[in-house]
Amino acid sequence: MNINITAATGQLGTKITEEALKEFTPDQIVLSVRSPEKASQYAAQGVDVRKADYTDYHSMVEAFKNTDVLLYIPSISFPNTVRIEEFENAIQAAEDAKVKQFIFVGFMADQENNPFKMSPFFGYAARRLASSDLDYTLVRNAMYLDPLPPYLPELVERKRLLYPVGDGRISFISRKDIAKAVIQLAMKPDFYGGRFTLTGRKAYTMIELADILSEVSSSSIAYDPMSAEEFARTYDEPKGFGKVLASLYVAAEMNLMDEITDDVQLLTGEYPEDIKSFITDHYKKL
Repeated sequence: MNINITAATGQLGTKITEEALKEFTPDQIVLSVRSPEKASQYAAQGVDVRKADYTDYHSMVEAFKNTDVLLYIPSISFPNTVRIEEFENAIQAAEDAKVKQFIFVGFMADQENNPFKMSPFFGYAARRLASSDLDYTLVRNAMYLDPLPPYLPELVERKRLLYPVGDGRISFISRKDIAKAVIQLAMKPDFYGGRFTLTGRKAYTMIELADILSEVSSSSIAYDPMSAEEFARTYDEPKGFGKVLASLYVAAEMNLMDEITDDVQLLTGEYPEDIKSFITDHYKKL
């Protein structure tokens, strides 16, 4: 079996590639990336690094040839129409390259009533795969834990957690735990064709999260949310992204980001890392 990882030099892709190297030999791994020079450290280990641009169908056909399992990690491009076009190129390329198993690594914010401004893409992706000629598996990730530790010093200074979530809850998971689960999934054909939602073991209210952040930082951080409009203005970097980010927390307020499953344990045999231990460990390294 070989495995082909797209976007392998991105934040999640790097974690998945590192996990793949623990389970596969280098000659079983292909990295399909827009800038092969950014993956030179993997090429030096014997990994096959191929150029594949989501906007270039022909480059992906070549990169995807002789692939048993393709792990497709979407770009963070916005608006949705850009990512949909990229995905359409990838689907057609995977079909023409005769990819045997297409694993889509997506996000749980794919419900029909989800106001998150990137949600339409994730809803489209599942339906597009269903209408393709590919054998495929769906992965839906919870919210990344990883941005919380570097954000904590700002919260300590502000003395408040700002997310406009109200009484909603959010399920978190680290990129490392996602990577472990995705690689284990790739190795287990019996799970192909399924739908897996990768989450932590608990969804947290923002009051509970503020208490954890206070304890980890030995500071007093209260849950005192901004309005969605104020949050969008405050975190509007790059320009226009503030509304996108704020819409994610509006979705959480609607209880659309609080799913909990045992899928990580099912795939890996291990529980995902506890949110407090993750934040504590990474906050110490800042």
